[in-house]
Amino acid sequence: MTMDINQLRRIKQRSQTGSSQLTEFGAAIFLLFSCIVIPLLDLSIVPVRLGLGKSIVSHRVHQLAQSECLSDAFKSLQESDFHNGLTKIGGFNAKTTQLLLVATSVRNPDVSLKVDRPGALPSDWLPGGNKGPCLYRLDLTVDAEIEPLITAKVPGVKIVGLTTPIPFHLREESNWENMGCDPMSGEFFVNK
Repeated sequence: MTMDINQLRRIKQRSQTGSSQLTEFGAAIFLLFSCIVIPLLDLSIVPVRLGLGKSIVSHRVHQLAQSECLSDAFKSLQESDFHNGLTKIGGFNAKTTQLLLVATSVRNPDVSLKVDRPGALPSDWLPGGNKGPCLYRLDLTVDAEIEPLITAKVPGVKIVGLTTPIPFHLREESNWENMGCDPMSGEFFVNK
């Protein structure tokens, strides 16, 4: 069996053409993975971490709204390991937290008052006051940074989500549940 020269040329040309296509295809696959697939996988963990953080914040504000009095809610937030619970998620860094009591007039829903400490609610806003009836809710705000799965460390380059964490502002609220009055002092638990 002998091959003629034309068959050898076709085989040689085919192998040269095939190798150049393989090189170009390899470069295209590298660019596809490095510029599209890996960054998408890297950022895909952010919604998971955000959902977990939002769930923890929502659960915590609901627990605080079930406190006996407002001072207990503020004290419980300061003494608890709330920040540690958020950082246990991994890649979720809580920077600041703020707890507010928001009183909203039922007669005029556009009018509301926010207080950041117990005993600061004026008598007009208390149950039976001039602005009443009112709805009371606790508002918990957390400023946080969520890191992607892999953060590239490139000096001098700041790209949110790739080289630096993504800042988020979480805000959850829950209705205040104890509308009673302390029989000893006569103070409403919502302001005590």
